[in-house]
Amino acid sequence: MPSSSFADANKELIQRYNIIIGEIVKTYPNYKANPTFNEYDSAYTKNINNLQKLQADIFLLKNNISKNIDTTQQDITQIDETLYKLEEENKVLRQRLADLNNSDNAANGMLYDSKTLYRQQLISNCILFLSLGTAAYMVFSGKI
Repeated sequence: MPSSSFADANKELIQRYNIIIGEIVKTYPNYKANPTFNEYDSAYTKNINNLQKLQADIFLLKNNISKNIDTTQQDITQIDETLYKLEEENKVLRQRLADLNNSDNAANGMLYDSKTLYRQQLISNCILFLSLGTAAYMVFSGKI
C-alpha cells in the first residue's frame, strides 16, 4: 500500500475519531444522569462500540504500516546486496579492461617492433642483394 494510501486512511480514522468523540461527549452526560433509561444507554453503548471498532481499525492500519515497513526493508536489503555484488563485479571488469588496454598497448608496441624489424631485414636483404650482384658482376666481367 503506498504511503499516500496510509495517509488517506489515517486522515479518515482521525475524522471518524473526532465524530465518535463528539457523539460520546453529547451522550455521556445523559447516560451518566439516567443510566437506566434505555435510549441513553443504547446511544452511549453504540458510541463506545464505534470507538472500539475505530481502535481495531487503527490497530489494523498500524499493522499494515509495520508490514509495509518490513517489506520495504527487505526490498532495500536485497537491492543493497545486488548493488554490492554489482560493485564487486564492476571492480573485476574494470581490472580486466585495464589488462586488455595494457595488452592492447603491448600489442601495438609489438606491432611497431615487428614493422621495424621487417624494415631492417628488408634493408639488410637489399644491401646483401646489391653486394652479391656487384660481386657477381665483377667476377663475371673479369674485374676481379
